This record gives sequence, structure tokens and C-alpha cells, in this order.
Amino acid sequence: MLNGELILGIVRNVVVVVNNRHDPSTCRQILRDFRRTGLTRELLDRAVALNTGVYRAEALCGLCASDEMSDEERSEWVPLIIEAIQDEERDWRIGECIVSICRLLSKWPDENANRKLIHNLISITEKLESSEAKTDAVKSMCGKAPNQALLELLKIAIDSEEIEIKTARPVIKSIVEKKNVPIIEKSIALATETHPDIAVRLLATIHHALHESEIQISPTAMECMLPLLKQADADTIRTVCVQATSTKDVQDLYLTLQGTNQNSLRWIVTLAGKADQVGNPELSRELLEYVCLHVDNLDERSANKIRKNVSKAYRRLGEDALASELYSPEIILASEGELAITGIETKGHTIALVDTYSGKIGIPHIRVLARAAGAAWGFGLDIALVDWPVDNLDVLCESALKESRMEGVNHLSDLKNSSRIRLTTTEDILSGKCGHPVATTHKPRGGSVNLESLEGSICMLIGLGHQGLPKRILDNCDDQFELTGVGASLETAIAMGAIAQRLNAL
Repeated sequence: MLNGELILGIVRNVVVVVNNRHDPSTCRQILRDFRRTGLTRELLDRAVALNTGVYRAEALCGLCASDEMSDEERSEWVPLIIEAIQDEERDWRIGECIVSICRLLSKWPDENANRKLIHNLISITEKLESSEAKTDAVKSMCGKAPNQALLELLKIAIDSEEIEIKTARPVIKSIVEKKNVPIIEKSIALATETHPDIAVRLLATIHHALHESEIQISPTAMECMLPLLKQADADTIRTVCVQATSTKDVQDLYLTLQGTNQNSLRWIVTLAGKADQVGNPELSRELLEYVCLHVDNLDERSANKIRKNVSKAYRRLGEDALASELYSPEIILASEGELAITGIETKGHTIALVDTYSGKIGIPHIRVLARAAGAAWGFGLDIALVDWPVDNLDVLCESALKESRMEGVNHLSDLKNSSRIRLTTTEDILSGKCGHPVATTHKPRGGSVNLESLEGSICMLIGLGHQGLPKRILDNCDDQFELTGVGASLETAIAMGAIAQRLNAL
């Protein structure tokens, strides 16, 4: 319909008049008119005349889906679409625009112009700062990108400092879904070359995706991970153990992680639970016996915590007598040689309070912090404050002590002094740095997780306010928990107290 000369004529001859027009509304109206009338010269004129680059790009991309355009004609418009996006200086807005463009791009034929636009979008995304916008942009391109472009997206994800895993997950999913073994092998090689802790987490994600898709390669992602494992963070290693999916996984991890220190014994207890889950109780007993043989070498407090987990594992195997003989509750010495409150034992689990309010610290934050302090102290839990708009924990606690009259606030100082309350981020929580992440929601995806089936420390994510947890957390948290059994929505304080009691009973 349109040749290159005519396209350039449209761009040259359009006179942009600055008026009171609202570009977002105009963009939407152009696309509505296009669906109603088809492509016209007048619609192209209106799209090119939009002042705001991102809306100009979206309008042009939508119009280029027309069957009246040839692939060559679409290719002529690609540089103008890219130039329009680059008019925007704010990274978050560029990310939003790329998401919208990719949604419109799904209506383009799978031809050269489509691939040309994706290639340019990848180049733009690579230059964005690490942020939610960059993650969203990468995710939006995964379904459209050809195999080689997926490897480029994976490299962008790996280079996205502090959000590597979150950004890489949708890319890895798309790579595995295409079932192209050479590309999968190249993605494993890319993952292996980065920092050991990130490499282990990436390889664990690839390994899990391959298992779900029943794709076999050699060497496996697990085999590539094993030499890097002991250089990873302790919480990362525990997460890998939790994600073991077969007897071979458990055996390989056990041989790699054998040791007599506290971390090694905790990892092996977790593996014992996984061995039972994958149908190998004999291997589970072997691992538990190894732990029992070495646990007495630890300090008494650490040994008691591990004995308790071993006891739970034996009960699941039907060894009730052995479980009772191995562990009996007692008062645990607190740090600095002081006795903990009688009957209260630190459990190692965490309540993570995810901020969903906009703006600075306000009354809702102070109120929920005071209530959480009482629940955490009373039930032996830690507190993580996720994405709270504050840098200084001391100042926050002092403010809460002054402004709140709730009883629970009196325990804030005790929690802070014993390092049982911390400020953290969504990325750290989802990576397992505060324990195995479990999202609380009244609509759990795939059903509510059985907390008893989880080994090691648990981090329960609770969203502040009536909206619950943000979608970005629910989308990236595999284990989700529903408290009531009937999908009832609960006020934050009620849910927090009930969850604290549930964690205490594990």
C-alpha cells in the first residue's frame, strides 16, 4: 500500500501543532479508528503528529499490523518507531512502552520487520538501568524473540545487577519451551560464567524447568552446578536442596555438601526430607543417620535446632519412638548468655511485611510494626520489612516506640538488639535470603502449600493493607499459602497473628 518514498513524505509534511490534545487518549483513539476503518493516510498522519514519543511509537506499531502493508513497508517504519521510543528519557516509561509495543507486535506477521523491531527493542532494553521496568521489558519480549535473541535477553538478565534471577526466569522458561537443545546448552554455559551464587540460582531454575518439560541433556544443569555449589550463599544452597526433584538430585547434592558444620547438617536434613518425598525412604534414613552421627559436635543450641528437624523427619517416616528419643523441648539459651523468656523458643522462621503503601512511613506502618513485634516476640519469629521507605532501622524503631501505644511495640528493642528484625528488598526475599519464601493469599495459585512439607526456615510474605501482596511477588513465588481453608480474606493483623502461631507450631 505504501512505499518508502510515500512514508518519508508523510513524516516530512506533517506539521506538528502544539495544542491541548491528550496524547494517551489520542493514541487509543487512533487504534480504535484503525480497528473500525482499517489503515488510512489520515491515521498515519495523526500517529506521526503525536508529540510524546512513546505514544507515537505505540500508535505506529499498532497501525503497522495492517494486512495492507507489506513486510518491506513495515521495515521502513521500524526506525521511526525506535526513534520515537528513544525520545523518552525515563527508563520506567521506556520499559512500559516496550511492554505495550510487544503486545501490539503479536499482531504483526512473523517476518523480517517483526524480527528487526525485536532486535532494536533488545538493544534499547540492554541500556536500561536495573529495575522493574527492565524486568518487565525483558519478559514482554520472551514470547516474540527467536532463539538467538533469547540468548541475548538472558545475557541482559544476567547483567542486571540485583535483579538477575527475577529477570532471567521468564527468559529461561521461553528457552526451555522451545526445546532447542543447542540453545539450552548455550544458556547453561552463559549461566555458568557468572558469579557463583548467581550461577547456582540460574542453573537451579534451568534444571527445574527442564525437569518439568521432561527434557534431558548432558551434562545436566545440576551437574554443571555442583562444582559451584559451595561458593554460593548458604540460603541459596538450601533453596537448591528444597528444589531437588529426583533421587539422583538428592544423591548428587548429598555427596557435594557432606560436612560436619551446622550449615552442612541443615542442608542434609533438607535433602533427607526430599528423598522421602521423591519415594526413597531408605536414602532419607541414611542421610538422617549421618546427621545424628555428627550433630553432637555442634554447640548445644544449634544441635537442638537440628535435632528438632531430624525428629520431625523421623516422624514422617513413621519412626515415632526414635523421634521422641532424639528431641524433647527445653529452654534454649539466648545470645549473649541470657535466658530467653520461659517457654519461648526462637524458631528461625520469618514474617516478611511487604510495603504496598505509597509515600513515606506513616501511621499504618507504625501500627503494623507494633503488632508484628508482639507476634514475633511471643511466637519466636523474626521480622523482615520488605521495601519499606526507610534506610535507618534504629530511627524507625524509635519512632514506633514513641508514637504507638500498642503492647507489642515494647518488644521492638528486644528484637532489634537480638538481630531479629531487618530491612530488606523483594529481590532478597524471593532469592531465599530470609528463608524459603511463601506468599500468603486467599487465592493461592495451584492450591495452598503444606507448610509441614517445607524443610528449614520459612519466610511468610504478608502484604500490608487490603490489597494483599503485589502481583510481581505472587507471580514469582512458587509456594503460596491460604490460611483459612475456605479462601476468606482477613485483616492484616488477624492474619499475621494466626500465621505466627502456625509457624510456631511447625
